[in-house]
Amino acid sequence: MDRREVVFVAVLLLALALVAGAACAATLPFEEGFESFANGAYPSADGWTPLMTGKPAYVAQGVYYSGSKSFRQDSYPWAGRMDCVILDSVPDRVSYEASVCADAKNGWIALVGFMKVYGKTPALWNYFGVDGKTGRVTFYGAAATDLGPHVRGQWYKVRADLDYKALTADLWVNDMMVAEHVAITPKQFTNGNMGPVTLNQFGVSSPASFAFSNIVYFDDLKVWEPIIIIPVEIDVKPGEDPAPINLKANGVLPVAVFSSDTFDATQIDPATALLSGAPVAVRGGRNAKWMAHVEDVDGDGLLDLLLQFENRQLDPEQLQDGLALLTGATYGGDQIAGQDEIVLVGRNASNRLIR
Repeated sequence: MDRREVVFVAVLLLALALVAGAACAATLPFEEGFESFANGAYPSADGWTPLMTGKPAYVAQGVYYSGSKSFRQDSYPWAGRMDCVILDSVPDRVSYEASVCADAKNGWIALVGFMKVYGKTPALWNYFGVDGKTGRVTFYGAAATDLGPHVRGQWYKVRADLDYKALTADLWVNDMMVAEHVAITPKQFTNGNMGPVTLNQFGVSSPASFAFSNIVYFDDLKVWEPIIIIPVEIDVKPGEDPAPINLKANGVLPVAVFSSDTFDATQIDPATALLSGAPVAVRGGRNAKWMAHVEDVDGDGLLDLLLQFENRQLDPEQLQDGLALLTGATYGGDQIAGQDEIVLVGRNASNRLIR
C-alpha cells in the first residue's frame, strides 16, 4: 500500500468516525458534570457537538457548581456559541436541569434548553436565560416568564418539568418552584423557515452580546423522564377504620381502590399491585385468575377496584408505622400509590398480644 492509499484509508476512516459520531444520540436519563474530561478538552466523547462555533468552548478546571470542572463558552459580538447533545427520544414528560454562571467580569447572558440552527440563524425553545444585562432569570416557553433576580458571578440552578401533553411546564430556580403551568412550545411543530422541528437537541449557548466577550459556564446538566405517581385513595378492609391486620392469619386481605372524577381505578393492572410487599392473590389452578373485581364500593356511582392480597406475604417492617402502602401501575403504564391507616393485632413471636 503506497502513501496515497494510506492517506485515503485514513481519511475514509476519519469520515466514517465523524458520521458515526454525528449519528450517536444520548439516551435518557442523560447526565453531564464534565468531570471525566481534561482541562481544555471538548466533551465530544459524551455526544456533545457544536451547532454554532463562536470562540472555542471547552471544559474548564477550577470553575464549577460541583466537582472541580464545568463547560466554558464564549462568543464574539457578531457570533454566538451553541453546543448540544441529540436525545434519542423526547417523551411526553421530560425534565431538565442545569447549573449556570455568567462570569462576574465578562459574562452577560447564558442560555440552556432546546435548540436548532437554520443556516446561520440560531433558535431556542422552552429554554432559560440567565441574563446579567437585565439582572433577571427568564424562561422562554410560549412566552417569556420572569422568574427572579440574577447577579453575575453567582451560580443558578434552573430546572424545567415539561408536560408536552398539557403543553405546560413547572419551573424551578435554586431548588425552589417559582412558576407552575407555564405555557410551552410543542415538542414537534412546523416552522416557516426550518420546516418540521423536533425538540430533541438539548444544549447550552453563549449568544452574541455586543460585548467583546460573553463568558459563561455550565455544570451538572441533566435530562430525564420523570416518574409520575398518581395518588389514589384506598381502604384496607373496607368499613373498618383503622383496619386490623393479623400477620399470622391465612387467606386474603381485601383492599378497595376508589375511582374519582379524574382517575379510573378499574384501569389498575392487578399484576403490578403490591400492598406493603404482598402481591394480589391468584386462585383457580390451571385457569388461575387474579383475585380482583370491579364494584362500586363507596356508593358514589363510580366503579372501584377491589383487590385481595396474600395476607401471609405482608412485610411486617413496612407496617410498623401504622400505615399500609399500595403501589402499582395502570394498564397504560402510569404509576399509582396510596396508603391507609392500619393496626397490627394478634400475637407476636413472644406470644404477647398486639393491638
